[in-house]
Amino acid sequence: MKMQGAKKIISAFFILAIIGTTITACSKDGDDPGDAKASMKFTITVNGADSNDQVDFVVGAGNHDASQYGNPVWKMNGAIQGNEDHIQLAVGNFTGNTKTYVFESVKQFNFSSLNVSVSNLDGAPVSISYKAEVNGKVETNETKSIAADQIFIKDYSYQAK
Repeated sequence: MKMQGAKKIISAFFILAIIGTTITACSKDGDDPGDAKASMKFTITVNGADSNDQVDFVVGAGNHDASQYGNPVWKMNGAIQGNEDHIQLAVGNFTGNTKTYVFESVKQFNFSSLNVSVSNLDGAPVSISYKAEVNGKVETNETKSIAADQIFIKDYSYQAK
């Protein structure tokens, strides 16, 4: 009789172990922090640049799968930019009337990047400011003044949390 009781306890233990393993193995993929998605926003302003300077800003966003391809990724100053996952602004974008560009992701993404490269080759200082927000939280907010004959290069990457 004691043997049957022990078998029932062992059987119950194995059943619970199998159920526990199944529940753990079948958890949603969304439980992985790497699957988190967030809205991305970059605000970029450049003042004092002229055609002799080199000013490059590149914004990018993506997912760990190919879901961003073939779909709009960015709005620039409110206008959808097609299905480009990376958009580059050069000095010509800042020598006209528009000095500030706001990039907002059309949908949520796993990660994004901001690349900044400014070479002030001559003349007055070039003033730059850029802000990066992930899900409305400010991650980077910097203002720099680049004097003549100076170079400033910085790369940032952001992950949804």
